[in-house]
Amino acid sequence: MSEKTYPYTAWVLMTSFKPKEVTIIQKRGSYEEASNGKWYSKLDLYKSKGEAIAAARKMIKEAQAGIDKRQENLNKKIAALDKAERGESHA
Repeated sequence: MSEKTYPYTAWVLMTSFKPKEVTIIQKRGSYEEASNGKWYSKLDLYKSKGEAIAAARKMIKEAQAGIDKRQENLNKKIAALDKAERGESHA
C-alpha cells in the first residue's frame, strides 16, 4: 500500500450529513489534519463526494433500523399493558 502524498483532497460529513470537501495537509497516528485546522479520523475521510453520501445513507439506514427495533419493543410493552388493563392473564 502506498503512502499518501500531502496535501490531498478528501470528503467529510458534517454533523448535518452534508458532504464537505477538505484539504488534508498532514497525518498524525490515525488522524489527519485539514487545512482548516480540524483533525479527522481516517475512518471519517472519504475519497469522493459519492462515497461520503453512500456512507451517510448507510448510517441513516442503520439508525432507522435501531429506531424501528425500539418502536417494536415499545409496541410490545403497550400491548402487555393493554392486556393487563383488561384483566387478561399473561401467558
